[in-house]
Parts: sequence; structure tokens; C-alpha cells
Amino acid sequence: MTDLDRLIEAAQHGDLEGVKSLLEKDRRLAGERDESGATALHYAALNGHRGIVQVLVERGANVNSRDGQFGATPAGWAIEYLRELGGYLAIELDDMAFAIRSGDVHWVKRFLTRFPALRSGLDNSGTPFQQLARECGNPEIAKAFEEDPAR
Repeated sequence: MTDLDRLIEAAQHGDLEGVKSLLEKDRRLAGERDESGATALHYAALNGHRGIVQVLVERGANVNSRDGQFGATPAGWAIEYLRELGGYLAIELDDMAFAIRSGDVHWVKRFLTRFPALRSGLDNSGTPFQQLARECGNPEIAKAFEEDPAR
């Protein structure tokens, strides 16, 4: 097992002392990537280990580094498990409501392609997006909410 493997394992499992010890031996490890292009920071963020995230960033890890498989940053990895449960960023919900209210078919379809579960989402006042789509006056937007994403 390489030092990078050990660092990633420590970052995944919340072993702060292990991370510090490995970085004391070789500070460059903070920016090294595994075979998927991910850094230890990606794994620490995914697993919610804030103290390790802080140490890695202080030691030079790039907080906006993109992995090689998905092009995702550590922040993207941090919210991935919530995405699987239907979680979204507030700005995404606000932007979807704005796109519907503005009649922007292109952006509504783009959001629904990327996040199909938004068909059952709500705006910040609790109004279902489907209702906003029906009321916006644009039949193409209303239809986008009726389409089955599995097709």
C-alpha cells in the first residue's frame, strides 16, 4: 500500500492523526490523485470529515480539484449522498422556479434532464414546480413536467 493509499484510507475513515502524520512525511500527498483522479480531499469531503478537510486544505490541497471520472470537485462529492436522496442546493431550486416563471423552456428542460426528481420539487414558498409549470402559461414547460423521465 502506498502513502497515497494510506492517506486516502485515513481521510475516508476520519483518522485525523493518520492524515497529519502522512502529510508531515510528505506534504505533496495533499494534492496527489488516485487512479480515478480523486484526491484525499474528495474522500474526506464525501465522508463529512471537516477536520481532515481543513488540514488537507491548509497543507495545499486544491479545494476545487476535479476528479478524473466525473469532473466533480470535493464539494460535489460532499453533497452527492444528499443528491441520491433528492437533495438540492437552494440556488438550484430558486433557479428552477425562476426559469419556470420566466418561461425559459431551455433551462427548465436542462434542469429536468439533470435532476428528474425536480418534477416533484417545491419552490421556497412551498409551491410545487408542477403547479408553477401549469400556471406559467407556457404549454411546453407544462408538458415537460408531465413527461415520464424514464422514456
